[in-house]
Amino acid sequence: MIQTAARNCKFALFCLAPIKQAADMKLPGRAAPSSRRSFLRNLSLSIAAGSLVRPVRLGAQTPAASVNRFRFLVVNDIHHVSPECTPFMEALVLHMQEQGPVDFCLNVGDLADLGARESLVAVRDIFAALGAPVYPVPGNHDCDVGENTDLYSEIFPDRLNYSFAHRGWQFIGLDSTDGNKWNETRVGDAALSFLDTAARDLDRKAPTVLFTHFPMATDVRWASLSGADVLSRLDDLNLRCAFSGHFHARTERTHGRAAVLTNTCCSRVRGPHDDTTAEGYLVCTAHPDGRLDRVFIPYKPAEKQA
Repeated sequence: MIQTAARNCKFALFCLAPIKQAADMKLPGRAAPSSRRSFLRNLSLSIAAGSLVRPVRLGAQTPAASVNRFRFLVVNDIHHVSPECTPFMEALVLHMQEQGPVDFCLNVGDLADLGARESLVAVRDIFAALGAPVYPVPGNHDCDVGENTDLYSEIFPDRLNYSFAHRGWQFIGLDSTDGNKWNETRVGDAALSFLDTAARDLDRKAPTVLFTHFPMATDVRWASLSGADVLSRLDDLNLRCAFSGHFHARTERTHGRAAVLTNTCCSRVRGPHDDTTAEGYLVCTAHPDGRLDRVFIPYKPAEKQA
């Protein structure tokens, strides 16, 4: 106990030295400071009485919210069709890396423009350089070969209907394709069955994100005819956002507390479907309380600015 008191005394002398120095300063109109012996005697009495202030860890503390929040990317409709698209997409990945660290990227369909094996493989390999996991879903153009998802699933196994959890959030990737149809499409039975299972088994309180290729808001151009059904099947979950593409334009609707979005394309060979010219992708920040911040990042290299 004596040794502990001695250690406390030494620490207190270190911590309170600036206070002692300030006390020793002779200011106009004030009495002379007490002696060093008096100062130490009073300090030892404070230690014995247990009134010494606890030591404080120096340095700014990182709030728990900033520790738990994370960033991710969302991109759609990149439409790789030929070797000329490869440098464009490699530059896109570099542009994404310049936005700072992210935990993963959602690639929301129409990876290829004609569904060719070479294009799907190229996209897989190009985005592998991002340095973060990439979670894709198929678009209608990814089904152009065979009018089904077989080739896509060969290149991107287990990436049709799936979910994953990340730092308190959960993400649902849904195959919204109907063969290679581009309009008046419906989500298939297998995807709807998966969705019902996910809605039953996933954490109902965790903030949840849905990502599909076809728009889910029924009043958006070329939206899935199953959009309202898909969203309603997730009503028991804490759905916060649904990301989609296909209609190359930035739209936002709501379903409950969820934002239901489409974004414009990010492609060498395709352009926006509305009267805008901006192309790009989203950088999103997810917060522990369920907030999801989204920032649109324009991307238009010199070859498309002419």
